[in-house]
Amino acid sequence: MTVAIASATQTVLEPGTVVRTPRYDEGKNTGVRRAIVLGLWNEEEPKGGYKVWFYTLGAPSFAPRTLGMAFANEPIVVSTVEEMSERTLLRLYVQLRDYNLRSLAGYGAVEHRIRKAGSRLRAIRLGQ
Repeated sequence: MTVAIASATQTVLEPGTVVRTPRYDEGKNTGVRRAIVLGLWNEEEPKGGYKVWFYTLGAPSFAPRTLGMAFANEPIVVSTVEEMSERTLLRLYVQLRDYNLRSLAGYGAVEHRIRKAGSRLRAIRLGQ
């Protein structure tokens, strides 16, 4: 007798992926907004959800709740930071630079992807 084992694999979103996900403030759903995935909420538990930055609401911060969590089944992938405009990437980079997110896992990867994409677009614009 042979036994077939089916394994369900979950795709884990990379830091820097732009998603649409509900935003919760004090336990209340304030609506679906665009956010950038900063990484997994718990690195050992991929189904535990993601740390996200609702970049359309301003600089990363816990006080006005622009940083939050998205449950694993909620985010809908929209694009990546590489597909954003040069102006948006510059604004995001300045906001990340001014706020110390070094304690959050995925911060370095997101900052690197934003800087690299912005530099590429700037070089194209300047004809270099």
